[in-house]
Amino acid sequence: MKVKFVEKENLHISLKFLGDLNCKEIEKTSAILQNVSTEYQHFRAELSKNIGVFPNISRPRVIWIGIEKGNDIITNIYQSIEKELKSEPFYEKENQFKPHITLARIKYIEHQHQLSECIKNIKINPLTEPVKTIELMESQLLKEGPIYTIIKSFPLTAQT
Repeated sequence: MKVKFVEKENLHISLKFLGDLNCKEIEKTSAILQNVSTEYQHFRAELSKNIGVFPNISRPRVIWIGIEKGNDIITNIYQSIEKELKSEPFYEKENQFKPHITLARIKYIEHQHQLSECIKNIKINPLTEPVKTIELMESQLLKEGPIYTIIKSFPLTAQT
């Protein structure tokens, strides 16, 4: 099995992959994210004990960990972004959304059952992190791995 683990500094929750956007599309997306960020207040997200694979165990390409606490809020933020983006010409519908953090990408695997057994034996220590912003990010995919750059950050500012 050949696996490329995500570097610690690159771990994140993707709400929406937008692809290549021009300056006007970035401005429109920024306005949408600014609007959505005012609807939510900061919260804490906690890793779940669930580790899974995409797209499925018979054809694994990505190893991920789910979100336990904060999962509903993240899903609501995603749905708000989807609702706002739907009318934009650059919008692309996703099949489904599952809040997660990508841990590794599988380059090659000979025996999928070994991966399944390995995943069952992983023990996750509780980890809770504050979520205070939505970030519009650019990703550059290089041979050495991706480079992520924050274009703009939008604080979660809803009042209770």
